[in-house]
Amino acid sequence: MAQGTSLSPHLHPLSPRERGAEVRADRHASLCICRINLALSAVAVILRVLVAGALVFAAACAPSPAQTTRPVVAVLMPLEGAQYAAGEPVLFTVSAAASAGVARIEIQLDGVSVATRTFDPSERTLTTQIPYQPQAQGRLAFQVVAVDARGVSSAPFNLSVIYGQIPTPTPNPAVVTTIVVGAGGCRQAAVFLQDVTVPDGTAFRAGTPFTKTWRMRNASSCDWGFGYTLVHESDSLFSPVSRVPVSPTPSNANVDISVPMVAPAQPGIYTSTWRLQDPQGQWFGNRVFVVIRVLPSN
Repeated sequence: MAQGTSLSPHLHPLSPRERGAEVRADRHASLCICRINLALSAVAVILRVLVAGALVFAAACAPSPAQTTRPVVAVLMPLEGAQYAAGEPVLFTVSAAASAGVARIEIQLDGVSVATRTFDPSERTLTTQIPYQPQAQGRLAFQVVAVDARGVSSAPFNLSVIYGQIPTPTPNPAVVTTIVVGAGGCRQAAVFLQDVTVPDGTAFRAGTPFTKTWRMRNASSCDWGFGYTLVHESDSLFSPVSRVPVSPTPSNANVDISVPMVAPAQPGIYTSTWRLQDPQGQWFGNRVFVVIRVLPSN
């Protein structure tokens, strides 16, 4: 043979029987490959069916717009009954949540929108601040509403603030010493000096317990021993007791007298008037007052 075309001495031409066997092997391999391809195709079809079924199931289980809950909103600041000087802006700190996403928050005054802030509705929960400059004075009634991406509004969060015009509580009267002659000819007298706790006009949530303390001076000509009491005289009684004992006090000395109290259940301005009694039950000395503002409990 020519150079480059010689066969290995170990190779030889195939016989007709060997060629038949080789053809049958090739056909068998082709058949196996076809079966594998068919199996893979079937698996792909099954996977597609499963995926489609999962998507259908997820869509069926997902809440429809009608089933999605309404947004909720809460005002963190200001508190109910907060007071502002005229010209001072009111800064609302508001938290909101909506399953469909929070789209905007509205501040309304007597049902009319006065301030609005919009948001990317992809946010389901948020906290924000919205300033508002009131034009009117007095007690202003606000409603705060959250609106989701579908246009569904929350229930309004209601609160009121006092703007500009602040109610002036009734002050303690001028110091007047009332002199009463007691046992043994003692000239009984007492002078109010100061509010130690709870200045007039202090605000409390309804049902809040507190302690009112007054500082008084024994202006009597004798010492106060056991049996002297501070007694509720008039106006509202929002204490669990109507009288408290007074610590023994030398003549011309000062004494702090405390009364446990609880803010009434209804909002408003309340006054309670108290006065001293000697051991014989005679009223004497300056009257003392507590004046509080009661805010709603929620």
